[in-house]
Amino acid sequence: MFKTVITSLGLLCSTLALAELSISEKMRPVVYSQVNPEMARLPVPATPNQMNLPAFGQGLIGWGSGPEGAQARLDSITAADVHQMQIQGLTLEMVQAWQAFYTHESQRNLGNPTAPLRALLMQKIVSLW
Repeated sequence: MFKTVITSLGLLCSTLALAELSISEKMRPVVYSQVNPEMARLPVPATPNQMNLPAFGQGLIGWGSGPEGAQARLDSITAADVHQMQIQGLTLEMVQAWQAFYTHESQRNLGNPTAPLRALLMQKIVSLW
């Protein structure tokens, strides 16, 4: 009798585990990469005084995070902001390199919604230079 109970419990646990696995796999969406494997990622461009990327992007440029942050900065940046960036060591060559980087990234990874907006932001900075 005890052996029958143990066997039944084992079978029940196996069935529950299988049901959980089936449910979890159905709930997880399949994500297909939109990266073009034939396009290599460009090297990350230089930043003023070798500042780290969060300090550069979110601090100096002010692009926030994600497409919303990039769009907000694109809509609000002024010539006075660009002048402050210049004082902090940003060069026109750096801005142009970042614009090329994000333009390339927009084409290399169609699943990156932030890259095209950052490319436009860099273009706007060049226009305000």
